[in-house]
Amino acid sequence: MNQNQSYYKKVKLSSTKTAFMFDSITDYSRFIQDIERNSIGNTRIGFDRINNPSYIRNKISEYGSAWFGTTDENLVKGELNSFLFNNRVESFLNSFSSQKVKVDIVDIDQQKAIKFTEKEIGIFSFDLASLGLIRVYEYYSPLLDRIVSPNLVKGQKGQDGKLIFYHDYMPYVPAHKVMYNLKTSGYFSNILKRNVQKTDLTEIVTDNEIYFEFPERKEIPQHIVDRKQQVDENGVKKFSSTFKRSFIDIPKIEKPLPRVDIIIAASYSYTLNVEKQIIYSCMAAIAIAEKLSKSGVNYRIVACYPLETSGSGTRKEVYTFVKVKSEGEPLDKNKIAILISDGRNYRLQSFKSGLASFFDAGYDSNVNPNTIGYAISDDTKVKDAYIDFLKKQDNPEDKLAAENPNSKIVFNGALSEEQAVNQYNRIINQISKL
Repeated sequence: MNQNQSYYKKVKLSSTKTAFMFDSITDYSRFIQDIERNSIGNTRIGFDRINNPSYIRNKISEYGSAWFGTTDENLVKGELNSFLFNNRVESFLNSFSSQKVKVDIVDIDQQKAIKFTEKEIGIFSFDLASLGLIRVYEYYSPLLDRIVSPNLVKGQKGQDGKLIFYHDYMPYVPAHKVMYNLKTSGYFSNILKRNVQKTDLTEIVTDNEIYFEFPERKEIPQHIVDRKQQVDENGVKKFSSTFKRSFIDIPKIEKPLPRVDIIIAASYSYTLNVEKQIIYSCMAAIAIAEKLSKSGVNYRIVACYPLETSGSGTRKEVYTFVKVKSEGEPLDKNKIAILISDGRNYRLQSFKSGLASFFDAGYDSNVNPNTIGYAISDDTKVKDAYIDFLKKQDNPEDKLAAENPNSKIVFNGALSEEQAVNQYNRIINQISKL
């Protein structure tokens, strides 16, 4: 067992089922390292076999780059700072955005429908705020010479490993008339192909008519922005609560959406090729995340590595959840790609995390030391485990989220461009019906 559980959550869901939650890749990696140290001498758990220098070498010899995505042992063993195929992901997304994806006309744009907010409106809860203090950041664009919305900001690690933030590309939009559309129940822009908020429109009065106009929006190129801590009017640095949402407010929204949790179950067969198949799972996830971010949807993305013991005795299940993107956090495509589609993570790190989870859950006597375990590919099992985990949390937001199972969407990724597009269409359609 791991003596220090302060940096992750472990919940026993039943006598044969345990769930783990990690808030970051850093905590996830730390857990694996801690358990490796604590399990020294336990030959049942199987770390000795994976840590043997011949393990990586033999897999590369047998499968080539199809197994880890590279034949360079040093890249496999090194720290996972950058996805191996970022260029291919960007190429896919550029091609994808130019396609006429049918569900993009569905209106999911909205102000965030939340009950707990960091905005100073509604009812302030001292109990929530007193959980702890954190710095409040804002994003300044030197190009635009103003603070920009975090929904338009993305983050990724540069070549030096440091996190950089940049404003996403925004195309030019000419000024144009907008009419109320009965079919979409809102003011529909024929140029943007979506409903727009009435507050974003300007009323135009002429001698002949009165109508609403969407004002011209200049093209904004992709560019680096500066993240800095906010200060108040007196120059004092601002802080928020570790809970982040200490104000309780129920805004009036025509079609409010609940918090959406996208759970990506990384359960891949040993026969699948990282370069030609598994890579498309992250592409589907990133395309969905970009759509939700641009639409202002309150959402999180969670990677899941579900495993079942393959040794003697009663089968035991572990569900290892790793947060890829939390609510209100800038979208980091590189992090999504590493956790979902990087063969070095799935076929080395997640194998180790599976063994570590078995050990920490007390299931090591049920582990077959010659295998990792059986991947759980049943979406319903993954969804039920995730919801049961939320129900057992102290966080009121998680408890509330558990009451809406339809907003918990699980998929096993995609293995081709066609599947990625289909996954995107299916999930956005599903969200639009919440």
